Amino acid sequence: MRSTLYPKIAADGIRKNSKLYVPYIATCILMVAVFYIMHTLGFSDMLSNFMGAATAKDILRFGTFVMAVFGTIFLFYTQSALIKGRLKEFGLYSVLGMNRKNLGKVVFYETLITWAISMAGGIVAGIALSKLAELGLCKMIGVEPVYSFDIPVGSVLWTIVIYSFIFFLIYLNAFRQVRFSGAIDLIRADKAGEKPPRANWVLGILGLAFLAAGYIIALKIEQPLSALAWFFIAVILVIIGTYLTLITSSVLLCRILQKNKNYYYKTSHFVSVSSMAYRMKRNGASLASICILLTMVLVMISSTFALYCNREEALKYHYPRQINASAMRYGYDASYPEIAENLKSGITAETEGYGAKISNAIAYYDYTMVGYYQDGKLDLKINPMENFTTVDYDNVAEAVLMDIDDYNALTGDNASVAAGEALVGTSSRLDIGEVLTVGDETFKVKDRIDDKMQYLNPDMVNVVTAIVIVVDDVDEAASRYADVVDFTGESMLSWNWRYDFDTNLDAEHQIELSGILSEFVKAEMENMTHVSKYVASQEEQRTDFIMTFGGLFFLGILLSIIFLISCVLIIYYKQISEGLEDQSRFDIMQKVGMTKENIKKSINSQMLTVFLIPIVVACMHLAAVLPIVHKLLMLFGHNNWPLLLITAGVSAFVCGAFYAATYKVTSNAYYKIVS
Repeated sequence: MRSTLYPKIAADGIRKNSKLYVPYIATCILMVAVFYIMHTLGFSDMLSNFMGAATAKDILRFGTFVMAVFGTIFLFYTQSALIKGRLKEFGLYSVLGMNRKNLGKVVFYETLITWAISMAGGIVAGIALSKLAELGLCKMIGVEPVYSFDIPVGSVLWTIVIYSFIFFLIYLNAFRQVRFSGAIDLIRADKAGEKPPRANWVLGILGLAFLAAGYIIALKIEQPLSALAWFFIAVILVIIGTYLTLITSSVLLCRILQKNKNYYYKTSHFVSVSSMAYRMKRNGASLASICILLTMVLVMISSTFALYCNREEALKYHYPRQINASAMRYGYDASYPEIAENLKSGITAETEGYGAKISNAIAYYDYTMVGYYQDGKLDLKINPMENFTTVDYDNVAEAVLMDIDDYNALTGDNASVAAGEALVGTSSRLDIGEVLTVGDETFKVKDRIDDKMQYLNPDMVNVVTAIVIVVDDVDEAASRYADVVDFTGESMLSWNWRYDFDTNLDAEHQIELSGILSEFVKAEMENMTHVSKYVASQEEQRTDFIMTFGGLFFLGILLSIIFLISCVLIIYYKQISEGLEDQSRFDIMQKVGMTKENIKKSINSQMLTVFLIPIVVACMHLAAVLPIVHKLLMLFGHNNWPLLLITAGVSAFVCGAFYAATYKVTSNAYYKIVS
């Protein structure tokens, strides 16, 4: 055969199968474009002129990696569905004289043409939209964009390299499908496996068990550290459970519908249910994939949108005043009261010398230790990191020793405690009785102060459970733990000092003052070992918070667009392939009297029966995982549960509307084929 024949056959095959190739190539172009945009924003100098842009760039770089991985997996999936629709055509080529090597060449040129169109279209679209994406990102992170346009050569080259490799893998997979099938197998490919499946009760029960386990983990977790440890395990369980349950339950659903004579023996239901019964195993896998993608979109958008809307509250949680000074040192030192007083008086003098007036000030220090709480005792010898997957991190707690005078100043109370007594408060539902033991020391619980925890703001209250222990002499109580060490041999005890206050300065001068105070604290503590310290202004950190949460929301939007387009493509291919399979059945039914109106009713019955399942199950998944998502967001300082519920509801509504529109469009494509 002439070498020019193969490209012509390949081009002709793409043209004749435009219903399959056009959406596939369009998706490839979109993925290439989004990868280029993310790489441009994350790796170029486009954001380098903005203060605090490092976090946003890191987020976008992570998004670039996600796009490369997801692009590989999803394009493999869609190309496999596409090539399956062409196997019968390849079988005819084989009957007409082409051997497997010839068919491999046709597949090669089809992949080459698709690669060329996708790369050219994707890079051009990416270049055209990159500035728009930059403007959108700058709007979200609150910075002024740079009105200049350039094309980063590095981003173009990386896009070509990554997606050329992906298309090479796609070609190898397509060649494998054609190479190891005989002519008869290729011709009969559309009939392969067409026999009534059996409902597998064992797999169905196993799937429900996986789902239940994932839901229980998500609902049971109380602390953010536990959520961090168990989140991915819960996700894996839910994904496996979704696939097993939908594959088996979809077969069972058809069997139940067939046994319901009043439902099954109707013109609008008979053909659709009998058709579904023969392919529900494939249907179940497709529905599960759609469901998982929809769940990812719902979780991603609702969480990042909540973070973005709550960025100001999160900033004030971490930096409650305009100027926030902090110092931390491991180990016990009898001079801590003097150090604290020197730092406070020095910062006060420097601030007043700058010409600022101090107001709304809080100054205190406490001592903290981390241990494992069980049976009324905080054990300081257990190493929570020994077995990350078996330790119950809801019981990992931080003991916060605080002086009664500092407690009264922070809360406005006028409480008192005697030697050996303590006021005790917790940030979770730990069972603490009349006596609390921390290490080898015991405190008599005089009263509970759980309702005052919001005023105390322990440093780790959003990571692990905090147990605040208010005593009459905090330095004396801390001295009893001077010799306690952690599993690394370092001192378990840490001293934490804070001095936060507001001023009468504008944003620019607040940032300047924080720099001056930072130099003072650095000089004051330069001779101390094992110490960390900082002075930060709220205004300076605001930029970083806006950049971080804005970058996450921007990434969430981009990835959600990709996942939704992927859902559309899966649904579209599902409709096209099933339409081609059902065409002969509907032809026969029309010959025996089935009308166009009956066909429409039958299609609507099938679509509503099948395509409601993914969105309903995705909303169930979202409702189940929201508690664990809430705990994870607490690590970012987000503790606004009502806001998360609102963003989840809005996301579910928008996603549902988009899904309904997709159903309408793709069902029309199915109808055109079968009618």
